[in-house]
Amino acid sequence: MENQNGAIGEELKAARLERNLSLDDIQQQTKIQKRYLAAIEAGNFDQLPGTFYERAFVRQYAAVVGLDPAALLEKYDLDTKEVEPDLSAARVDADNVTRTGMRLEEDTAAEKTRQLMPKVVIGVIVVVLVAAIWWAVAAYAGNSKQEASSSSVAVSSAKVESSAASSKAAEKKAASSTSKADEKKLTIDKAQVTGRTSTITVTPADKTATIPMTLKAKSAAAWTSVTYDNGVALFSGTLQVNQPEEVTIPANATNVRIQFGNAAQTDVSIDGQTLQTGSTSSVWTSTLNVVR
Repeated sequence: MENQNGAIGEELKAARLERNLSLDDIQQQTKIQKRYLAAIEAGNFDQLPGTFYERAFVRQYAAVVGLDPAALLEKYDLDTKEVEPDLSAARVDADNVTRTGMRLEEDTAAEKTRQLMPKVVIGVIVVVLVAAIWWAVAAYAGNSKQEASSSSVAVSSAKVESSAASSKAAEKKAASSTSKADEKKLTIDKAQVTGRTSTITVTPADKTATIPMTLKAKSAAAWTSVTYDNGVALFSGTLQVNQPEEVTIPANATNVRIQFGNAAQTDVSIDGQTLQTGSTSSVWTSTLNVVR
């Protein structure tokens, strides 16, 4: 195993030196601490946080230096059964690094009650206001109906025709607006799957504009990396449940690469549309070809 780890480290280091990159450059693009990068190059995988991070860090490193992560893992038989890190007691610091072992003290029952009381009071106030508004509207509607019934209303044929014309114009305008809205939507083609990767063609309505992307963890934390064109990093880190990450794809980007450490627990949407990656395993790579 040590010889295998050493071979992986040497291959990564050789690829880095061939691109004239320093460990600081790799750290800046992958957000992996420099000491872990040095440990990988030296084959000292026992200095890494765990088995999950061995694969994740090697994949990130390989992607930045131009190697195929999936092929590298398969070559050295490193793509074994996934071991999810225990994040039950973890926290994410301001530097976007997840650290475990920091268990927060649970709130007492009294504290939870104190925190809940303002919400209960606000809920009661809202219910009372809604009931008062409904009563006022119902009373006004009843009076108006009685007044309308007691007075005769004459409706001319001209007004009827005008109303019909206005209705048709409104329908035409609505249909036109819907058509224009449909024309402005971004289109996403069906994923083309090969092995543990997929290729997806994305055509934005405005080919010169940036494209918003949202990354979400479903019910468990999930590591994700997003790069574009020549490996420039847009995001790299562990997604937490109920903490979506917003990413902006630059206007000049034509090739966007999304790497998943746990694809089944990761949701991706582009310009408000859900991206179907076609993933069949947790470790997955999707490449977006953006039509400009």
